[in-house]
Amino acid sequence: MIYLKITIDNAPTFNINDFENVESTKVFDADGELIADLGLVSRENVSYDEMPQSLIDAFVSIEDSRFFEHNGFDLPRFVKSLLENLKTLSFSQGASTLSMQLVRSVYFTDDATQTSRVKSIEYKIQQIYLAIKAEEEISKKRIFELYVNRINFGASTTRGVKGAAQYYFGKDVSELSLSESAYLAGVINAPNYFNAYKNLDIGTERRNTVLAL
Repeated sequence: MIYLKITIDNAPTFNINDFENVESTKVFDADGELIADLGLVSRENVSYDEMPQSLIDAFVSIEDSRFFEHNGFDLPRFVKSLLENLKTLSFSQGASTLSMQLVRSVYFTDDATQTSRVKSIEYKIQQIYLAIKAEEEISKKRIFELYVNRINFGASTTRGVKGAAQYYFGKDVSELSLSESAYLAGVINAPNYFNAYKNLDIGTERRNTVLAL
């Protein structure tokens, strides 16, 4: 218990303002044409209500099937993951909820370089603690919105689902098909590896996995 308290006490201080996704500054010419997108990363946020249900379902199915039920930490999934890791000794099962992934991207990952802290028990405990704190103050829909507007989809320096929809499919998020939604939900697991421009067959296989789920 002392170890747990010390670990939590050393966690980043939770501040709801830290979760706001700052959009890049866009500069247009006199004809309304975009001539510059200023910032370390390019980002334009999209609201939850603008997202098709297929996109929401795709993310929940592949990343966090009980997202709308848990409090930020999915204990049954975590225990199952722990047992699998002990059995295989691979420690490949992370069991991070969408809320935990959002916390990781806010407090433990550099947005521009996508480098994160070395994984450790302390790191995971702090993620769980901050995810539960986040869910006490932020609605599920808002957490999902913040998450998909923040993450890396492998679209160069663009972050968030709006830029990813344009990068991969040349369309607005609201226009995404089921297949396209499934691809975007799948690519985030390894954005460069599953990038269809680089590995079409592998990206397609990943999309199919999401569709099956």
